Amino acid sequence: MSTDNLSKLKTYTAEELLATRFRPREPVIEPWLRTEETAVIWAPSGVGKTLLCLSLALAVAGGGTVADWTAPKARKVLYIDGEMNQQDIRDRIEMLVSSGAVELPDPKIALRNLEIIARQAQEVGTEFFDITEEETQNGILKRARAGDVELIILDNFTTLSDSLEDENASSEFKRVQDFFLQMKRAGIATILVHHANKGGKGMRGSTALETTFEVILGLQRPKVVAPGEACFHTNFTKFRGKGDHRLESRKWTLGDKGWEVSDSEPDNPEEDPVYIALKTLDFVNQNEIAEKLGINKGTVSRRLSKLKEQGVLKDREVDEAFQSAKKLRDEKLYADVDEEF
Repeated sequence: MSTDNLSKLKTYTAEELLATRFRPREPVIEPWLRTEETAVIWAPSGVGKTLLCLSLALAVAGGGTVADWTAPKARKVLYIDGEMNQQDIRDRIEMLVSSGAVELPDPKIALRNLEIIARQAQEVGTEFFDITEEETQNGILKRARAGDVELIILDNFTTLSDSLEDENASSEFKRVQDFFLQMKRAGIATILVHHANKGGKGMRGSTALETTFEVILGLQRPKVVAPGEACFHTNFTKFRGKGDHRLESRKWTLGDKGWEVSDSEPDNPEEDPVYIALKTLDFVNQNEIAEKLGINKGTVSRRLSKLKEQGVLKDREVDEAFQSAKKLRDEKLYADVDEEF
């Protein structure tokens, strides 16, 4: 950047910042996505991430509900798909609406507000979106502004980043990060759909991409699932807002009557977020764990009881962990006071 351009950057004092009245960030999908925020949903192939994202697109477009995730008002949605056949998209939307997987006050409003751009619908040889390129970024932003779009869903990262040479190079993601930052400044919420890495425990590519998003939602495949069935465990690993029990790890299954959601337990009990939090010795009671994980105290208590039943925790281990955490916190507090004097 030239010196002249640097000198044009806006500045403000802390006093001016405190006096500024910002437009409120409204919920787009309660309880986890607001206007001006970005999210990534990652999963292994075949678990149902596109079905979930189409469900979310319809819910937002119609001011509807998916399970207990709610869109408070109808908004214009732009869905960009990089690989699916146009007829498959049509069939999935039809199924989601007719089965009641998405509860909509008026389905016609949702269908009217949801705009879809699919690679497979274009003429042979037509260039498609590549979100690593400035021309695509500007084009999507221009289209969104012209159509009053408030949510963009990009499905999926691999098929919409043709010129990305190395997914594991943090420098390669700089261009992608710039795009999502532009969307935030424009007040447009975005969801990027991405694939899991080879181990299936995180999303593919450089960890540099993670810093861009307010929300990271992983969909993990259960050990037992019927062939062709959309089924996964939800796992929010990053969330900057104020959460509630709807952000807990749960099992989602798409059946004849829509999405069925039930309490989810990790295949390995020691991967339970409550167990991990307890073992850090950072929390002195169940309330603190609940607040940190964005769940209620009753859920923490239930999970701890289950871990005891499974033999993962001994009867006194929970109390001992909280006592140790309190002792460590007190020791740190006293150490900090001694340093001041």
